[in-house]
Amino acid sequence: MNYSQILAETIVKSLDQKYPDHGLDATQVTGLIESPKNEKMGDLAFPCFILAKALKKAPPLIAKDLAEQMTLDMDPEVFSQVVATGPYLNFNFNSSALAENLIKGILSEASLNARADNGIKMMFEYSQPNTHKAFHVGHTRNVALGDCLVRLHKWAGFPVIAANYIGDVGTHIAKCLWYYLKYFDGETPTSNLGEFLGDFYVKANEKLDFKNITHVPVASAVTAQVKKIADHPEKDDLKVLTINTKHGEKTVVCGGTGYQESDLVAYIPVGAKYRGRDVQPEDKNGVESHGFLCSEKELTLSEDENKIFVFSDLSKTNIPKSELEAMQFVSTPPVGVSVAQLFTRPHVDLETEDVVTEMMTLEFEVQEVLQRFESKEPETYKLWEKTRKWSLDEFDEIYQWLGTKFDHVFYESDVGDEGKDIVKSAYEKGTLIKSEGAIGADLSEFNLPFFLLLKSNGTGMYSTKDLALAKLKFEKFKIQRNIYVVDVSQSLHFQQTFKTLELLGFEQAKQSVHFPYAMVERPDGKMSSRKGNVILFSQLKSQLMSKIKNDFLAKYLDEWSSEDIEDTAHKISVATIKYGMLNQDNNKKIIFDLDEWTARTGNTGPYLMYAYARTKSILRDAGQLNEGLRDYKLLQQESELKLLRSLEKFEATVLKSCENFEPQTLCIYLYGISKDFSGFYTQCSILKADTEELKQTRLALMLAFSKVLNKGLDILGITTAERM
Repeated sequence: MNYSQILAETIVKSLDQKYPDHGLDATQVTGLIESPKNEKMGDLAFPCFILAKALKKAPPLIAKDLAEQMTLDMDPEVFSQVVATGPYLNFNFNSSALAENLIKGILSEASLNARADNGIKMMFEYSQPNTHKAFHVGHTRNVALGDCLVRLHKWAGFPVIAANYIGDVGTHIAKCLWYYLKYFDGETPTSNLGEFLGDFYVKANEKLDFKNITHVPVASAVTAQVKKIADHPEKDDLKVLTINTKHGEKTVVCGGTGYQESDLVAYIPVGAKYRGRDVQPEDKNGVESHGFLCSEKELTLSEDENKIFVFSDLSKTNIPKSELEAMQFVSTPPVGVSVAQLFTRPHVDLETEDVVTEMMTLEFEVQEVLQRFESKEPETYKLWEKTRKWSLDEFDEIYQWLGTKFDHVFYESDVGDEGKDIVKSAYEKGTLIKSEGAIGADLSEFNLPFFLLLKSNGTGMYSTKDLALAKLKFEKFKIQRNIYVVDVSQSLHFQQTFKTLELLGFEQAKQSVHFPYAMVERPDGKMSSRKGNVILFSQLKSQLMSKIKNDFLAKYLDEWSSEDIEDTAHKISVATIKYGMLNQDNNKKIIFDLDEWTARTGNTGPYLMYAYARTKSILRDAGQLNEGLRDYKLLQQESELKLLRSLEKFEATVLKSCENFEPQTLCIYLYGISKDFSGFYTQCSILKADTEELKQTRLALMLAFSKVLNKGLDILGITTAERM
C-alpha cells in the first residue's frame, strides 16, 4: 500500500472541497509529502506553504481549514488522525491497519516485487576494464555502482540492459606485449593470468619511464646560448631572442622568465618532435619564432612552468646534490649537446650507446609492436588473441565472484573502423572541421574545447570509438537513455562526446548521461596501474576471505562443512566490499580501509548481514509459524511501531535512490531499519512473548523486516547468508 499516494489523493479531494482553485494535482502533492523530523509529530506531513500564493492565505490558516475537512474525508482504516501544527498537516497511521496491510504485503512479496514495465529502455555501461592490465580494488567501486544502478532501475520498472565496454586495443597492450616478447623468459602461471599481464604492463612502463635513466626525459632538447634579448614590437609580455645553436643563430620568441644574455639554456629546434608533434616555425604576433626555450617544468626539473631553465641554476632544481656531483659535467657545456644525455642518472645500465638512443629505440620497438598488432601480422595478432583471452577469462571469474552479470559486452576492437568512417563522413558533410591536419568538432559555441577525433596521420582516438559505440547502442539496441558509469576524470570527455553526437544528428544524445564518481585511494595516496601501486583484486579477495573466516567464522570450523564456511565467507566478503563502496557520497573519494569495512558493528556490510542472519536463527528456533494466531492490534510497543514505520518507507526509499542515482540512500535506510530491528529485538521478547498470539505477531513483524532487508541487500547486489 502506497500511503503517500493515498494521502495525496485525500489531500486533493479535501482541497477540491475547501479551495476549488488550489491548482495542485495528486502527483505534485505526493512530491511534497515528507516525514516529520520529530517522529512524535506524526508519520507523514504535508507543508501548506505552496498553497499560500494561490489561496492568498497564510499557511497556518490553510492547514487549520484542511485539517477540519480531512477529518471528514480520510479513511480511518488508513490514518487515525490529522493535526494542524503551524503551516504543516501531520498525519498518524492507523497502527493496527498499517501493521496488517504492511506485513501481509511484505510477506506475500507483493510490495517487494519490481514495479511494472514503464517502457523506457535504458542501457548502463559500466566496469570497462582494459585487458592486459590488472583488475584492482579501485575497479570494484565502478562494478558495485553500475550493478546497483541496474538493479535499482530494474526494480523501478525500467527495461535495462547492463553493458560492459572492454578496452582490448591500444598502446597499453603494445607495451605489455613488447615487454612479454623482449624480456620474459620464464614459465606462464596457471592462475591470475590477467594480473600476470598487468605486471608486464607495470614493468614495461618502468622501462619506458625515462626519468629512471635521465633527469630530463626530453629527447629533442639540446643546449643553446642566449646571445641577445630584445623587446617584442607588439607584446609587452614577450621577448625576441637571438640564440646561438649548433646550426647557427636562430630567432625565438619567448614568454618565460629568469634568464639573461649569455645564459646556456635548453632549446627545442624546428624539425624536432616534442610531445608527439613536429616543431615548426610559428608566427608570434608578427615575429617568426624558430623553436622554443624549455621551462623547468617542461624538462621535469621543477614545477615552475614560467621560469626558463638555465644551467647556472642547477642547484635550484629538484636534482639531489649528490647526483649533481656524480654527473660531473660543467655548468657550461658546449652548444648543441643533448640535454637528456647531460642529465643521465649515475650508474644506469643502458642497452644502447646513449640515453637519447635508448629512449628512441625503446619507443620505436613499442610502436613497431603496435603496428604489427594493428596490421594483424599473424604472430603478433595470435599472441594478442591468446593474452586477451587470459584477461577476459579473469574478468569473468571476478564478475562471477562479485555476482555481477552483463547482458551485452562491447569490445573496443570492434568499433575502431566504424568510428573512423563516422568521422570522415561527418567531415565531408561539413559537420566536423580540420585543425592542423586533424579532424574534430568545434565546440567553442558550447564553451567546450576542440574535440579531437582523428589525428593528422589518420589514427583514431578513444573519442572516435565512443561515437561508433553510441551509434551502435542507439541503432541496434534502440535505447532511449544511455548511462555511462565512469570516474569523474572523464567528465569533460563525455560533455564533448554528447555534444558531438548531437551535432551528428543523434537525438538520443540528449538522454545520454555520464554518472561520475570519485576514485578509490590507499591511505598513502592514489593508486595507478601504470605505477603498480594498486591493491590487486586477488589480494583483496584473499585478505577479505581470510579476515572474514578469522573474525566471524572461526568458531564454526568444527560445526560447519568446509563448503559452508567458504560459501558464507564469500557472501560476507562481497557484502563487505560492495556495501563499503556503495555507502558513500559518489562525489567523494574513498580511502579503502579493510578493518573499518569489516567491523561487525556499525554501518558496515557485515553488520547488516548479521542482522539478517539473526532473524533466520530466531525463525529456526521458533518452529512452525501460525498465521491464524496473528493479531496485529497487539503491536503497540514504541519499538514495534517504529520498526513498522520504517518498513513502510521501503518502496519510497528505493524509488528515491533510483531517481537520484544514489545507492547510498538505500544503504542509509537499510542500516536504519537494522538498528530499529535491534531496538525491537532488545525491548520486546519474541520467543518468550506473554501469549502465543503476541509471539506469532512479533514473528511476523520480524519476518517482514527480514524480507525487506533481504530485498534491499539484493538490490545493492548482496546475497544474504542464512547464518553467521
